[in-house]
Amino acid sequence: MTMLFVVEEMSVITPFDPWRGRFCTCPPKYSLSPYVGCAHQCLYCYITAYIPDAFRLRPKKDFLKKLRRDLRKVDPRLHISISNSSDPYPPQEAEKQLTRRALQEILSRGLRVQIITKSDIVCRDVDIVSRGNCSVSITITTLDESLAKKLEPNAPSPKKRLSALEKLVEEGVPCSARVDPLIPGLNDEEAVELVGELASIGVLHICSSTYKAKPDNFQRLVSAFPEFEQKLRKLYWVEGQKVGRARYLPSSMRKEMLLKVRKEVDRYGLTFGVCREGFPSLNSGATCDGSHLIPKRFGPTSL
Repeated sequence: MTMLFVVEEMSVITPFDPWRGRFCTCPPKYSLSPYVGCAHQCLYCYITAYIPDAFRLRPKKDFLKKLRRDLRKVDPRLHISISNSSDPYPPQEAEKQLTRRALQEILSRGLRVQIITKSDIVCRDVDIVSRGNCSVSITITTLDESLAKKLEPNAPSPKKRLSALEKLVEEGVPCSARVDPLIPGLNDEEAVELVGELASIGVLHICSSTYKAKPDNFQRLVSAFPEFEQKLRKLYWVEGQKVGRARYLPSSMRKEMLLKVRKEVDRYGLTFGVCREGFPSLNSGATCDGSHLIPKRFGPTSL
């Protein structure tokens, strides 16, 4: 029987994927971002196509006040994903603590949260995360420190992210990892090695996807890696396909790349999901995003 969810209009807590992308297989959930924009400035980032001045980070106005108001309306059956378009742990979070205070508000009510980040600052909040209904997903695109510095100029290094995952796992926080985006010729071949590193730490679920090109992020990418421009332009704009507002790699190539990661994930006994790829058969976990890992340590209170 299909479960129906009635989503009330709210201010800072919003339904995930209001455009209902045809390749999205995520379960129904909410999205919450304490900040607008993202300080990491990743070359492949898609938010520059949607948000003005996207690489200038700023806190949302009256965020906590609006959050408390929204929390009276949430459906406790849906988990809250923090964040999907802006990392919840930018350097400014060390001082502003918007994400920490949001977690305190949400988790104290017994609601379920999945944190998605590229930052090791998440470890600061292990005291509340490890006690609440919360799992953490950390994105690691490559193990190559120099490549990561070019792809994700202001994000913490892969080494710091791996160390963060290790600490979270040690503290009993169920963790997943996003191995994405896979970019042909840049990081796709090392994905197998990366899965092994993540499995050895104790990560339970891997979500992976290929790079989706848009004119702005593609230009940033090939400007930084001009030696790959001809190859990538052919793969995306000649042989690839348009899905929504993005250019995808050819279907057969995407499936082959993701199947290679899936086989390695299976070898370590982890669960696996793909993100907006059109291959639901590749998903082996209860959810593609890893939100099935969120523990139920205590139930929702009356809001």
